[in-house]
Amino acid sequence: MITKINDVPETLVAFKASEEVVADDFKNIVMPEVSKFTEKHDYLNYMLILDTDISNFSIGAWLNDMALGLQELKNWHRVAIVSDNDLIDSATKIFNTVTIGEFKVFKHKDIEEAKKWASQPKIRE
Repeated sequence: MITKINDVPETLVAFKASEEVVADDFKNIVMPEVSKFTEKHDYLNYMLILDTDISNFSIGAWLNDMALGLQELKNWHRVAIVSDNDLIDSATKIFNTVTIGEFKVFKHKDIEEAKKWASQPKIRE
């Protein structure tokens, strides 16, 4: 399941994934909150804390996560993924080279640093 995290700066939308994550988690929780955020801001600062193994994401959840990425492609600014999984860190580094915005993985012990980094507003050019 995915739950929204409310105790973050207003320049960040954040979620926690735990137990099994399914497509409806993205459709009913993540996507509406991201839409609200990008209506208010012209960028997307996003944080996802993984408190579950990536094997607990259903195929539908992965597809919806990819759909979110494509839907908000022009808005990505900073994305913090909180995970102690080295595979997530490696995949994020690769993804960071081919997309708009900055993506960074933080260890669970560094959640506060992740919030601070990911919540930086976009500087107007």
